[in-house]
Amino acid sequence: MQTRHAVTTRGVTHPESISEATRPLEQTDERLRLYKSAEGYRAIMSWYDDVLKLLDIEVESRFIKTRFGHTHMLVCGPVDAKPLILIPGVAGCAPLWRRQLPDFARHFRVYALDIVGQPGRSDPYPPSFLNDEYVFWLEDVLNGLDIDRAHFAGTSVGGWIVLRMGLQFPERVRKIVMLSPTGISRAKLPVKIWITKVLNKRKNADALENDLTAKSVSSKTHGGSFGTFDRQLARLMALCTRHYRVDRSVGIHNEKTGKIDFARALRVLRKFFLAEPRSVLKRLKVPGLLIFGEHEILYDPRKICRRTARVMPTVNTRIIAGAGHAAIYDKPDEANRVVIDYLTQ
Repeated sequence: MQTRHAVTTRGVTHPESISEATRPLEQTDERLRLYKSAEGYRAIMSWYDDVLKLLDIEVESRFIKTRFGHTHMLVCGPVDAKPLILIPGVAGCAPLWRRQLPDFARHFRVYALDIVGQPGRSDPYPPSFLNDEYVFWLEDVLNGLDIDRAHFAGTSVGGWIVLRMGLQFPERVRKIVMLSPTGISRAKLPVKIWITKVLNKRKNADALENDLTAKSVSSKTHGGSFGTFDRQLARLMALCTRHYRVDRSVGIHNEKTGKIDFARALRVLRKFFLAEPRSVLKRLKVPGLLIFGEHEILYDPRKICRRTARVMPTVNTRIIAGAGHAAIYDKPDEANRVVIDYLTQ
């Protein structure tokens, strides 16, 4: 296990003694390969530093060496408690769990990961979504931390990663929690939202951030009230839209031509928006919890919960009122209780 130095400020252990947002950069610096410019890299790292300062719990910064490079994580909770591994979605990172860390750390030894090849402090070498490389990455993380078995929780694509972990390495898994995961059922491509909100090149990051609300990124097929969309999530989404190389992070950039490999992009989209085969889902034997917001944008959550009961009998389901895609952000207090109650049963 390899650990880099850290410094504590205002009760928070920061990942480096020098902020990544101000660290000198050369144009050939490998950290820039996932960003459109050095300025964009600094903007997202500055956001990362700012969110760390909002944490009201002391966290430790750690790096673990894996076959895909160093993985950074924020660690908190009792050393002798059961381990809980937290995995964000695409273009997400560890600070997005800031509203979960204090609650979860009362019950678990929590490891909030920066996924390799995604924004954050891990190395910029993404595994492939087209095979089980993300599972092998998690296996390396467990081995580096000297953990035999752990709970896993993941959001969106992170939920798919923990699902695959439960399928491939059930002996390393206690329970899994999937928060609006991909790979469970055929998903609806949110074309209108991507065009009007996320891909709108006429708007700067500030305008995009203001556009992103719980209602704007949720299904409108159901009535009812909405929770408050996490503003730090909105800020990161807006910054990544402007500054982040999603094509490289999901492995669809052809380095030889400098263009998107559309054949590979189609395969990755199928992985994100189509379900794992029914025969694969039925193989899941580890206990799991599936959580949706009632205004989930990718699926009809009620239909998916009924299907899950038939296909994956070891998985419980829960729909949280007033929440959209990833209830953990819209209704954190309620979602936290649901997760803790399930993992501590």
